[in-house]
Amino acid sequence: MAVLSDPARSEAVLVGVHDYVNLEKLPAVARNLAGLREALTDPAVWGLPAEACTVLSQPGSAGQVLDTVRDRARKAQDTLFIYYAGHGLTDPHTDELYLALPDSDREREYTSLRYEYLRRAVLDPQAGARRTVVILDCCYSGRALLGRMSASAHIADQAIVEGTCLLTASAETRPALSPPGETYTAFTGELIATLTEGIPDRPDPLDMDTLYRHLRGRLASRSRPVPQQRNRNTGGRIAIARNRAVSDGAAPYGAAPDPASLADRQSEAEQRLAEMERRAELLRLETEALRQEAERRALQTVETAQRLANALAASPDRAVQPFWFAVPATRPFMGQDGSLEPVGELVPGTWYLAVEQRGKALVVQTAEGRRGLLLDADGIERGYYVDYGAAEDPGFEPFWFAVPVAREMVSEDGSPEPVAELVPGVWYLAIGQSDGALVARTEDGRRGLLRDRDGIQRGGSDVAESHARQTLRKAERMAGAVVSDPEPGFQPFWFAVPVAREMVSEDGSLEPVAELVPGTWYLAVEQRGPALLAQCADGRRGLLLDTDGIQRG
Repeated sequence: MAVLSDPARSEAVLVGVHDYVNLEKLPAVARNLAGLREALTDPAVWGLPAEACTVLSQPGSAGQVLDTVRDRARKAQDTLFIYYAGHGLTDPHTDELYLALPDSDREREYTSLRYEYLRRAVLDPQAGARRTVVILDCCYSGRALLGRMSASAHIADQAIVEGTCLLTASAETRPALSPPGETYTAFTGELIATLTEGIPDRPDPLDMDTLYRHLRGRLASRSRPVPQQRNRNTGGRIAIARNRAVSDGAAPYGAAPDPASLADRQSEAEQRLAEMERRAELLRLETEALRQEAERRALQTVETAQRLANALAASPDRAVQPFWFAVPATRPFMGQDGSLEPVGELVPGTWYLAVEQRGKALVVQTAEGRRGLLLDADGIERGYYVDYGAAEDPGFEPFWFAVPVAREMVSEDGSPEPVAELVPGVWYLAIGQSDGALVARTEDGRRGLLRDRDGIQRGGSDVAESHARQTLRKAERMAGAVVSDPEPGFQPFWFAVPVAREMVSEDGSLEPVAELVPGTWYLAVEQRGPALLAQCADGRRGLLLDTDGIQRG
């Protein structure tokens, strides 16, 4: 059961603008302020002390509003109540919410109060309030004299403050109403009536969830726009009003609750709230850390792919003579096949031979005769060139190849079961050899043995360069997806792919998570920039970077 906020330790700020220089007048707003103040200070409703309920009608500046809110937020020890009624304006470029002041102009958003500044005033580090209620009965355009006011489609999402309950006058793009001939605007009129009359068959006191559901039902039954509500943590449990419609058998409104019982319940509720807030903050910090790490890794992957593509596209620098060198720290040793998969590591304390300079990268040969690329040559220690002759065993150099006819690639463990079918017109990577067979890898990462090597076509450096460019494009798509926020308003849908496609990890690497195959339905969970966050039937999730030609279910 909710506990009534302590009126002696709470503060309220009621802001209203009814007379505008450049916008339609809203005469009902002036009456809103008077009616709501009377309800909040009524001992039978909340009993807020008169001096704790500040009314700003026709504020002269945004600074006046913000200074007042910050001052009351610092004075409040229990609940801070913020109310605004007037025109709500939105920035046409960002859809950001602005609260109109008497001299506001639609074409000059800087003449209004930016809601973000009000939000920051509420979140002032020196604020003493433990709970906050924000109510916006705002509009922006329409014929006020005929009763039409409009609310932004995203007001509730923009205006939410941590640890608060937020109510707005209308949902999405439905217009709010200030009915001609009525004392108050439609939303505030129902709010005042509910506070002063109570809600039959509902608990005492009334929490914000109960209040919202009642207001929504009342306004909908009269074919009027329904409000929105957003809560953070236990904001929906905040209670600012006694229920004046409780049954006769209930305790009288003015009866003082048992102090010990009230203190116990309040202490228990505060402990639960504190624990929930602690867990929510830890989850938020963990999520943010994961997001930042994924973004860092994605940008690192793009940088590596760019360096690799540049190195493979560059001609050897004939002015650079081969030399010995050592690395200051462990660095990846990349193959010359255009793949981002390292073939090994170069470690400090070992001398390696730089055979060629390719742009900013080095073609390196190890003591075993393996060759590859060092993309980051910064800080290396140069030795002297020693012509020791050609390596007796240069080792296997990976290369691209194509098959003349379809051939099976079998498992490396000796099983006769095929791993994949290699088809003409596709380049595959030979990464080693075993008992006369090639150890090959497909584009999607599957490995196996190609025993029939007759007639295979070896690819040149142009194949590796093309593959590196494809990898770079994939890395850039992946980075764009990782740094993009989920598209607002996205509705999940089922889809199928026209050809087999790779789904990669959300962590900013290009690590494959699954292969999506035609004839199977997958769930698109979110739109992330150019990519889809997809989910398989077994629960695996990842990014589908190539969405061309997918079939929606």
